[in-house]
Amino acid sequence: MDNIQPNGPLDAIGALMGIFSLLSFIVMIFIIVLTIIFLFKAMGFMKRKLEADRLRNEKLERLIELQSNEINRYQTEEERT
Repeated sequence: MDNIQPNGPLDAIGALMGIFSLLSFIVMIFIIVLTIIFLFKAMGFMKRKLEADRLRNEKLERLIELQSNEINRYQTEEERT
């Protein structure tokens, strides 16, 4: 015969605690996975942003060059007259 006898409500509490610990572990794993996904998405976004910023800076430098050339050209024309 079995010497193990059910303890009634204590068995139910133990089962609930086991289910709760399993669910909390699953939630922890889910949060860790979401964090890793977020990090990779953030790195991809930063890569695209840096490239866009680099292109914008190149265009701004070109625009500044063109404007300074225009200003210099007008100044030399004014000096001639």
